Amino acid sequence: AAVDGTMRRRLKGEGASGSAHIKTGLLSDVRSMAGYVLDARGRRHAVVMIVNHPNAHAAQGAMDALLRWVYDAGTR
Repeated sequence: AAVDGTMRRRLKGEGASGSAHIKTGLLSDVRSMAGYVLDARGRRHAVVMIVNHPNAHAAQGAMDALLRWVYDAGTR
């Protein structure tokens, strides 16, 4: 995240920046992402999110929140 590809502009300047290796995808009414996130302690977690809905285009915030949540899990 925040390095290259479609995620290059997302999560810039945040803890998860550079700690997530994510592949995104989109179709009509579908948005998805899958990959790995290193949490704040350096533990690797697999993440997958698929939104299949006419408003799927609005899911980017929720996807970013999932990456932040997994990264921040390492601070607890």
